[in-house]
Amino acid sequence: MTDNNFDESYKKVFKNFSNGIIHNLILWIISKKSIHGYGIMKRLEDFFSFENSKCEININSSKVYPILSKMEERGFIVGEWKVNENNKRVKYYSITRDGEEFLNHIQIHMNEVLNNSSWLAFFKEMTGMEINNEKRN
Repeated sequence: MTDNNFDESYKKVFKNFSNGIIHNLILWIISKKSIHGYGIMKRLEDFFSFENSKCEININSSKVYPILSKMEERGFIVGEWKVNENNKRVKYYSITRDGEEFLNHIQIHMNEVLNNSSWLAFFKEMTGMEINNEKRN
């Protein structure tokens, strides 16, 4: 495999990984506080800004706003137009009861993953770190 083919494969794998988790991250971010789309994008950048990475994940409005629309349609979040600190009209998103229930299912699934010895071996080998399964508040 040439370096160019490897780089393209690497980018595809990383893009698929990030796309799979972005929906969950957005819902989790909204669960913490009512927030507008730009604020969500800035928070997502914290998750996908890696130094010295060969692959950059672009967090932009063309990725985030369609996800927000789908989440609204499914009843996981609700948007409300408000005036922000810059006197600009923006839509703030809040989680709904259905969204909280869905987020709870994600948490249950993640706990199952982190209690599975095969997943723990995979994470350890991929990261070089042990995962501490102690329950935290």
